[in-house]
Amino acid sequence: MSDPGGAGGPGAARVGRLDVHRDGGTLRVVLHGAVDLQVREQDAPALWAQLDEPGVRAVALDAADVSFLDSSGLSVVVRLVRDAAELGLPLHVAALSRPVAELLDQTGVRAWMDQLAASSPADGGTGG
Repeated sequence: MSDPGGAGGPGAARVGRLDVHRDGGTLRVVLHGAVDLQVREQDAPALWAQLDEPGVRAVALDAADVSFLDSSGLSVVVRLVRDAAELGLPLHVAALSRPVAELLDQTGVRAWMDQLAASSPADGGTGG
């Protein structure tokens, strides 16, 4: 079986990443390429730090450019959704690639996200 994450050992080129930046009160999280353990370990810590910053009022997730999402990458999405809900921040899913949408549906994560959005006092929804 091929390695979609392209891990290939130490020094291998990175093929996935997580970018996070502020746009006013919205924290924009953009996932690219193969989102795997390497992305979780190297890029996600910056996300967790910025999620707790003062002035963040909403989160937008864009996963349109994701070609592969393994269980480590899925754990980043799940934690982002959970933490945003616990902080009372509405989370909007701006875009999902087909592989991400299928995985969220197959694992029940998208239904869980919809339930969280429906029970949240903040009006943001998960889009989709």
